[in-house]
Amino acid sequence: MVNFHLILTDPTGGRTGQLAAANATRAAMRTALKESKQAAGEPDWVKVVRVVEDYLPHLLGIMKAIETDDLLMHNEPVFSWRSTLSSRRVRSAPRISLPSFHYELASVLLTLAYAYSNTANTTVASIGRYEHGAESDRRAGDVKLNAAADALCRASGIFEFISRKTIPIWEASQLDGGRILRQSRPPELSSEVSAGLAKVCLADAERLATRRLLSRSAMDRHTSPGAGLPKSHPSPGLLAKLQLNVHALYSGAFDSLSLVKAGTGAIAEVSGALRDYLSDGRHFALGLGYKWLGIDAGEQSARYADAIGWLSLARQSLKAVGGGNRTMVVVRNGVIKSERAYRKSKTEYEMEEVERFLKAYEQMNRTITFEPIPTPASLLSRVPGGRAAMNPRAYALPTPLQRDFGSTYGPSSGELADSDEEEDGGGTGDHKYALRDSYY
Repeated sequence: MVNFHLILTDPTGGRTGQLAAANATRAAMRTALKESKQAAGEPDWVKVVRVVEDYLPHLLGIMKAIETDDLLMHNEPVFSWRSTLSSRRVRSAPRISLPSFHYELASVLLTLAYAYSNTANTTVASIGRYEHGAESDRRAGDVKLNAAADALCRASGIFEFISRKTIPIWEASQLDGGRILRQSRPPELSSEVSAGLAKVCLADAERLATRRLLSRSAMDRHTSPGAGLPKSHPSPGLLAKLQLNVHALYSGAFDSLSLVKAGTGAIAEVSGALRDYLSDGRHFALGLGYKWLGIDAGEQSARYADAIGWLSLARQSLKAVGGGNRTMVVVRNGVIKSERAYRKSKTEYEMEEVERFLKAYEQMNRTITFEPIPTPASLLSRVPGGRAAMNPRAYALPTPLQRDFGSTYGPSSGELADSDEEEDGGGTGDHKYALRDSYY
């Protein structure tokens, strides 16, 4: 049971309202998380974002008051949150109880980042294949896609803040420098994993930005199918660089997870679903990067032999994708999941397009250009650098609230959280994160 009146002492008696307000806003956050977990349909992630942001200034105000001895604590309070990324063999996510307000702050920020990521997923899921509709539908879909990408950039900024600021301060507050903490905390609250999650959300945002860039040409290709690219199609060379940057982000996230030195038992390993998501994501993005390099060579400069070589590499990368149907990383009910955006795998669609262009370029090379196919090594030496389409939104903590809130909140107002037993930190919210992302 978390009741700030019971775990803290107010020497002057002047902070009763502040403690009550913190209790009430924490209880509202807990209620919203439980509702999202139990929702029959899509949870209201915008509400979760709001209540978490409401609680944060109160939590920071209490932490500030403890630093200045305006509030005293006899013992470090213990907070309990479910781990969202721990590898497990049981359905329920493990609950991790640790002493420290720093643990509470890190878990609340993690919840906020997941909520933003899940908000993006909900938005993307609501528009479906909007590119195949009317022009008005396409424009409206583009607006929603921009909003989803912005939410993911916000999530990325929060994860980065957790990695660079929150966790180092938490570790520094430990007498042993965080040695025991690093063995007992959930994997998502290590600097390496939170930095990896920041890269995942940014990669997902860039995928949405690329889909937004392709929306007009996707509509034109749907209404007027045929060989070649429509005039509205963006530069294949630009698309290749965008996808190569997505590949670099997913690869960086995958490498960050490999650096984790987790504890034992239930939290000894990062969720396999997240690792699979990152592995598939980087192979898929690399395959698209090679595909666009091939189409750029074939369509823009008639270098059909180069195009064949690039498309052959694209085919190999796409074949390495596992399920081929993961979209974005989403955390729901404390578990990272991978969900399908459409019945037909996006990977299968991309493979079909690669084969279609490959067949056309092979025919052109056999009958017109007669050029030797370059080796994979020679092509890989010419891979261009990636290009970023989005940037993370830098996050800053809100101003701590330290004033007394009067009689609006009372210690027996009925708003107190009876228990943390049903509370899921961030875990009520993947993968469509890995944070969820059907951008196509």
